[in-house]
Amino acid sequence: MYTNQNNLVSELAVNLQHGRQRASRAPVAMPASARTQARDIVIEQLFAGRISQGEALKALRVQVLNVKQDKFAQMVKVSRKTLSDIENDKGNYSMDTLNQVFRPFGLKVGLVPISPPK
Repeated sequence: MYTNQNNLVSELAVNLQHGRQRASRAPVAMPASARTQARDIVIEQLFAGRISQGEALKALRVQVLNVKQDKFAQMVKVSRKTLSDIENDKGNYSMDTLNQVFRPFGLKVGLVPISPPK
């Protein structure tokens, strides 16, 4: 269990920077506020162009839900291969499929401005 949300933020930042992300065998109890904070960090990294959409999905799956690919694939009703391809930025999946895998995090695919409006 995370006793300090700053530790969570630091750990997530390091994991994203070094690409070290694996679901743990032992479930980790994370308070809802920490899950929200972790999700927001991943989204910030995605919008800043530091990580890809696939890397963001993997980070969310591992850091927020702490579930393995096969379990998450069952949860969102896609094959493990499809999930793996999306996380590895392979293939060209429909918006419906992408929305399906991002829905558990309260996210969906949409248009985002390239630069802030003037």
